[in-house]
Amino acid sequence: MHISRPSKPPEGPGTADFPAHLFDAFAEAFSIGSWTWDIASGDLELHSTVLDARNVPRTLKTRNADATPAMKLLHQWLDTCTPGAVNTASFTLRTDPVAVRILCVERTETTARGLLQDCTTETLTSESDLRFRMAFMGAAHGIALVGLDGSWLQVNEALCRMLGYTEKELREHTFQDITHSDDLENDLDLLHECIEGKRNAYHMEKRYIRKDGDIISALLAVAVLRAENGVPLYFISQIQDITAQKQAEDELVAARDEAKRASATKSSFLASMSHEIRTPMTGVMGMLDMLQDSGVSGDQLELVKTARSSAEMLLSIINDVLDMAKLEAGKVEIDSRDFNAETLLRTVCDMMAARAESKGLKFNAVLPLSTRTWLKGDPDRISQILFNLLGNAVKFTERGDVTLTAEVRHSGNGLELVVRVADTGRGIPAEKLDSIFREFERVQDGASNQIEGTGLGLAIVQRLVDAMKGSVQVESIEGKGSLFTVCLPLAAGTASAEAQAPAAAIEETSGTAPQPNAPLSVLVVEDNAVNRKVIGSVLSIARIEPVYAFDGAQALEAVKEQDFDIVFMDVMMPVMDGLTATKKLREEGFAMPILGLTANAMEHHREACFEAGMDDHIAKPFRPADILAALEKHGGKRKQV
Repeated sequence: MHISRPSKPPEGPGTADFPAHLFDAFAEAFSIGSWTWDIASGDLELHSTVLDARNVPRTLKTRNADATPAMKLLHQWLDTCTPGAVNTASFTLRTDPVAVRILCVERTETTARGLLQDCTTETLTSESDLRFRMAFMGAAHGIALVGLDGSWLQVNEALCRMLGYTEKELREHTFQDITHSDDLENDLDLLHECIEGKRNAYHMEKRYIRKDGDIISALLAVAVLRAENGVPLYFISQIQDITAQKQAEDELVAARDEAKRASATKSSFLASMSHEIRTPMTGVMGMLDMLQDSGVSGDQLELVKTARSSAEMLLSIINDVLDMAKLEAGKVEIDSRDFNAETLLRTVCDMMAARAESKGLKFNAVLPLSTRTWLKGDPDRISQILFNLLGNAVKFTERGDVTLTAEVRHSGNGLELVVRVADTGRGIPAEKLDSIFREFERVQDGASNQIEGTGLGLAIVQRLVDAMKGSVQVESIEGKGSLFTVCLPLAAGTASAEAQAPAAAIEETSGTAPQPNAPLSVLVVEDNAVNRKVIGSVLSIARIEPVYAFDGAQALEAVKEQDFDIVFMDVMMPVMDGLTATKKLREEGFAMPILGLTANAMEHHREACFEAGMDDHIAKPFRPADILAALEKHGGKRKQV
């Protein structure tokens, strides 16, 4: 039941002496009803044949503890009304809702009496209303007329099927009874806003509890129907079962989360395997370098070179797998810095020419004047693309030549670096051209049935080119060779300060490198005995006798006992890892360079080193040149005595 705001009663004396027989006769004559309210008990007696026909109870308990909010408002009005006061109330029943106008005629110490008139809008009597009822009952989705107190007034068959109740069973419940407890408060808040006139409709997702106990998800659309004077009568609810849709969404979310977990697991696995493989590889390659430099010759030298070449091939495979993992995870960022195109191309050519010539191939490089320019982009990734393409060209060419042709040309929005890699190798079958850029796709040698590499090189090229918004194309004739063309959009760059500096200035800055007669004081923190020996042998080239610590805790003690110019810090160690040790050293005021040694080659591991306070990062397995270059770069920061 809903009560509208009462009108102001007229001033003047009450009508407690209004004759009862005239009161009843007046009500009957005008086809209205009367009411009597017992102030003590709160019982409201209704006398109306119209309301009887609408199944309105003769007696309403307005003091009922479980009374609806509308009934409580009615009680408040009855408790204060005086003769002449007028109000409007709506009764929410198990059948049709009813709205009445109420007039207070007299009030005594024990009772209040008055007249009432039915003002319910006539419904479902016209032809259009009959069509509505047919649509209501035959709709595919659940539709219901719901009372202001939450009772089900009318429901269609679709709703009964959805909730598993018969129409009679539903009418014995309210929607609150079968709403999931977590969704009820929000639903009631919106419903009360409709009753209070703050809104006329609302939509929400909610869950219902079926008769069999199952929980279904539903999309609920509710609109309030009001009487002519604006008093709310009941709600029209449309209820669509979206359980299957929600389950599908949940499955997609679960699949996405599982894919993320799998990707994280894969990354963790690759990082772990990278460390486990790279750490012993440092020792293998370092010892082979030492053995090669020890004066071996003849067959022994060839064996050492073969072992060194195999180790490099294994390292290349590891790098390809890690690069692919980083690209798949979207963790490879494309840098943007100035570089000289010709310098980059010549550096790549110098390295690849030696590999081609060792195989008896002729290596050609065609670098026109247009490449003698500065560009802005990611030179490391461009070099990686070229190394992969040229490496494949050399690998799959048995005789003839490999040619690199490059040019820088103007494009619509800037400059474009165009690189072509051609070979006279075995070529690629026509049916394989569309698949060679897929991961792990390898072309088998028809003559020897030999398959080389991981099948990741060209996939990495494609991913990197895409990341730089470029393009890569291939042309090939089986048995005659292949041509790969890469186009990369770049911006014009600016020459670096070093490139513009005069020779005298360059000579001055080179004086910061460690001098032969002034060896640096170096601390090597490494738990692997073989790697300590490898680093020690490299440092001996610079006439440096390092101090060793086997874990981070020992490093902290060593720094307290002696001043060091450079610290080589392994990242993963027992007792205390290198990152923790670095943070503690920085907290204690150690300001000299700390260079991280780690077999974890993922980008976020490198970033972790810098965040901990390290000055540089050297990936395992390292070459002697890597250690010497680090000394050259950071040795000038030695403490002044």
